[in-house]
Amino acid sequence: MNPRAEARLCCAILLFVMSGCTRSSSEARPVRIEHFPPNSKDLIEAALRSSDVPLSVDPSCQNAGSDFDDKTIGRYVSGLLAQQSEPKGSNWIQTTAESVRDGSGVDVWRCRIMIRHVDGDDRWGWGVQFSVRQRDGFVLPDSFKCIGGG
Repeated sequence: MNPRAEARLCCAILLFVMSGCTRSSSEARPVRIEHFPPNSKDLIEAALRSSDVPLSVDPSCQNAGSDFDDKTIGRYVSGLLAQQSEPKGSNWIQTTAESVRDGSGVDVWRCRIMIRHVDGDDRWGWGVQFSVRQRDGFVLPDSFKCIGGG
């Protein structure tokens, strides 16, 4: 399978998984990473499992979706991934986890997932940032931010 077909298949699978991840925030289960520090797979899984976090979690996420009616991190990330299905330019996912102390003095990994696209002058990178508490590996749902530009 060529790299573009693999990328489209990967995006389709992620969209399918995220489409089934809708729960009200009152039913949300805690999300915990597997590895300390988290690896790329842990970060992507954490974002997928946090898909029901509302975009109202942070001002950076207001009107961040690809559609006006997008209300959750899951819909926001799904819209970004859907853009990757167009077979032009270069598309990739960049992940980072940086060890920091948050504003309340808690050691966390500041995690970022950026979905990137470059096609000539068309260059963008959009994604999410969130924190994972280092002492127990739990994702902090209220730490999500929508990041990027292009």
